[in-house]
Amino acid sequence: MKKFVTALCAASLALGIAACSGETANGPADATAAASLAGTWKANLDSAEFENDTSSFLIADGKYTCNSCIPPFSVAASGDWEKIDRPGVDALKYTIVDDKTITTASRLGDKELGNSTWTVSDDGQSLIMNWTNLDGDEVVKGSTTYARVAPAPDGAHAASGDWNVASLGDMSDAGLVFSYAIDGDTIISSGNGGGYTATLGGEPVTPEGDNSGGVVAVEKVSDNVYRETYSRNGGVINVLELTVEGDTLRGVSTDPRDNSTVRWTATRQ
Repeated sequence: MKKFVTALCAASLALGIAACSGETANGPADATAAASLAGTWKANLDSAEFENDTSSFLIADGKYTCNSCIPPFSVAASGDWEKIDRPGVDALKYTIVDDKTITTASRLGDKELGNSTWTVSDDGQSLIMNWTNLDGDEVVKGSTTYARVAPAPDGAHAASGDWNVASLGDMSDAGLVFSYAIDGDTIISSGNGGGYTATLGGEPVTPEGDNSGGVVAVEKVSDNVYRETYSRNGGVINVLELTVEGDTLRGVSTDPRDNSTVRWTATRQ
């Protein structure tokens, strides 16, 4: 669970950011103590709060550029599959449908990972991404609504400019439910097509199904606080701190590369 953005995973896949597999969970659990992370949880969509998480796009002159991606990248908006070297993604497809709509898709090898349709409102101030995440045991569908915070440059497609997340729409339960099991110093995270088995305080491990070159290290900070640290190529790309408060799980996910943060809650099932 790199971020609460299970809701943004398909959009991330379509953008060619790191794949989200292995970062959420659902499976057997043992919730024997109110302070234990062990158990099955369901994320609360309306609890998500995004900080310093502006997305910046430019679609112009037949090219799509993601300025807010780390690192930024560009690819032809040709309507055809275009090769790209991104963690967990090797081809992207951007299609300009009309002056307010584009479609996107991503794949790795012969496997399509996700796709989305972006639609800008008539007044140009909202952007809705209806997305599908195919990178799991179950297909997950959802939507994300963005609010404009900077205009599109002259002559650019309406989806260009800077956007902040305004709200998360309905999402399939398979993208919301996750679980942890703990046996001594062993922690098991399992989910919709991914997960990990790690030693608390031990060496980083590669999440199941992760094709982005990422690893995760897990530690128990206190009786009710756990921390997952995600790294790639020796650099930290995300830190997820989980605090258990009875039947409520509070997550704070931070990307130290740009200080973007997502806060969210989940409820024990």
